[in-house]
Amino acid sequence: MMPSYQVNDDTYGRSGSYNNYGYGGGSDNTVMMKDRYDRPPAYNGRDSNSGTNRKRENGHSRSKSSVVQAPLSTDSEEYERGHWGSKAEFILSCIGYSVGIGNVWRFPYLAYQNGGGAFLVPYFILLLLVGKPMYYMETALGQFARLSPLQIWRCAPIATGVGVGMIILSTIVAIYYNVIMAYSIIYVGASFRGISEDLPWSYCGEWWGADENCVTRSNLTEEQKLTIVLPRCNAYRTENCSSLQSSPEQFWEKYILGIGPGLTEFGDLNGFKYDLPMALALSWVVVFLCLMKGVKSSGKVVYFTATFPYLVLIALLVRGVTLPGATEGLYYLFVPEWSRLLDPIVWRKAAEQMFFSLGLSWGGLIMFGSYNKFHNKIHIDAAIVSSLDFITSIISSCVVFSVLGYLSQQTGIDIKDVAKGGQGLAFVAYPEALASLPLPWLWSILFFLMLFFLGLDSEFALLETSLTALYDGFPALRKHKVKMTALGCISCFLLGLPCVSSNGQYVLDLMDTYGAGFAVLWIALWEVVAIMWIYGYKNFSKDIALMIGSEPMMLTKICWVALCPIILIVILGMALYFWEQPTYSGTIPYPEWAHWIGWGLVGLSAVQVPLWAAIMSMVYCCKRKVSKVASPSKLWGPGDAQVRKAIFEEQNGIAPRKQVYGGYDNQAISAY
Repeated sequence: MMPSYQVNDDTYGRSGSYNNYGYGGGSDNTVMMKDRYDRPPAYNGRDSNSGTNRKRENGHSRSKSSVVQAPLSTDSEEYERGHWGSKAEFILSCIGYSVGIGNVWRFPYLAYQNGGGAFLVPYFILLLLVGKPMYYMETALGQFARLSPLQIWRCAPIATGVGVGMIILSTIVAIYYNVIMAYSIIYVGASFRGISEDLPWSYCGEWWGADENCVTRSNLTEEQKLTIVLPRCNAYRTENCSSLQSSPEQFWEKYILGIGPGLTEFGDLNGFKYDLPMALALSWVVVFLCLMKGVKSSGKVVYFTATFPYLVLIALLVRGVTLPGATEGLYYLFVPEWSRLLDPIVWRKAAEQMFFSLGLSWGGLIMFGSYNKFHNKIHIDAAIVSSLDFITSIISSCVVFSVLGYLSQQTGIDIKDVAKGGQGLAFVAYPEALASLPLPWLWSILFFLMLFFLGLDSEFALLETSLTALYDGFPALRKHKVKMTALGCISCFLLGLPCVSSNGQYVLDLMDTYGAGFAVLWIALWEVVAIMWIYGYKNFSKDIALMIGSEPMMLTKICWVALCPIILIVILGMALYFWEQPTYSGTIPYPEWAHWIGWGLVGLSAVQVPLWAAIMSMVYCCKRKVSKVASPSKLWGPGDAQVRKAIFEEQNGIAPRKQVYGGYDNQAISAY
């Protein structure tokens, strides 16, 4: 049964007075009617006291008298779902979710790897045609039904597996995402040493494990400048490589990661350092304290965690663009290599990053939207947040590329070779630049705190997505949010421990490459198909009109119905066609069993779509209603109890007054 939603008396997100909903505001009768409609009535087609009062709508038998006999809410607190305290909480939470650590290192790295400006052009095009429409679609869907990504598929039961896949994806990423935040915690602690001495990664210190291959870029000879840009020598690469490592890179691998030789035997994690598991535990404690009361607590925290990173980012931008050589880096970022636009890999990378950055098809946007008030102008919010995410990525890229230009000038190494990919941009290249600034310890502390808070907001959404699915499925658990949040945090901490072992970086890389790769595109494709083709774009447009007063623009509908699925099919096909087995840092291969585990992670979420389609088809077949598996269930409809009540009254003439929802004729909804 759909949980109730207690609508407050404030005006945020509401259009019109509740007096227009067909009942008065102060009588005992009003209270009784509100209780009766607090949850959707169960229409089961049974005969009522009189057949003369019965109506037929959408093929279902209805009886006014059955409404009076509808079961009341047994415990209003049990079904209390909660909502954002203000519109600002929703927007800041969405910003914090979409703007994460990936905006600082993943977006700039992909631009760095794919021709700078040549990467920005396809990214912007795909953002307009796919990113913004899908962002709008997910947040609006959650706001309309006020359900988690799992229960939202009452609109099309055959697509239940899409919601299950979203929950699994979010859980997988939640497990390893906090590990990256743990790295930031250790860097913050190490930065405090810079108050009394040089930052530890600015020199080759024996105390943190530097060896004879450690060099500082400021003291490189001409010969070393030529060799340090080569791939790192290891057991798998002995020719055309270099054994030299810069001090920031060696500090990252030896002190922070304590990285092992690689994955060899199944289950061999090569031991643990004490500090990284402790940092991971601290990170999960912070997540628990912020999330233990759901959006009621996290909605207050985001006022700081979503704004503080912007203050630091703007400060770093101002400092970065004034560095010597910054213009060279910015030139590389914004002036495209036009020939790269014809490279399909550049377009594929741009599409993958767009999904990763905006948080599409992970379930978090549906979850956040579900805590909105029904008449919130969601189309404006979606446009603002999706645009701000792109702007933030550009600002982050300017910060990173100005620093790369500075490092290139300081070391004499070409900007294309000055930094290595992946997390190395955030934990190697940028710390190296910070070490050469005035008050380096202060800039370092601010930078790594920024990374931590960027990750914290995203972690809120990832974990809360799974918890919300539990609360909506088992409403009684809402009384135990603190316990459930603690259980979720402890479980994710234990599952994340392999990622902080000596071989943990390899485990994390596999989880990121496989677990958050193909499956996202696969689920996104079926999400669009289910909503726009099975539930129907016309029905969805009417649902939006019910909330905000007007249907989406025609261009948005075209993107939903045609462009989004076509582009997703092309991108998914390209990703499979150009697939190559991943290696760590481009040099260390993974054993075959590791790749099988990786594909198992892909299948764990991807297989849910056909699996649950088959399960739901069999369930409906047993009910002798197999054709209904692609139709909305009787529990589907507006999540706002007052709106449900008003629609029912207007359509059945129970308390006819001013017709507010009389024009709402979504034929897919059968529960009213």
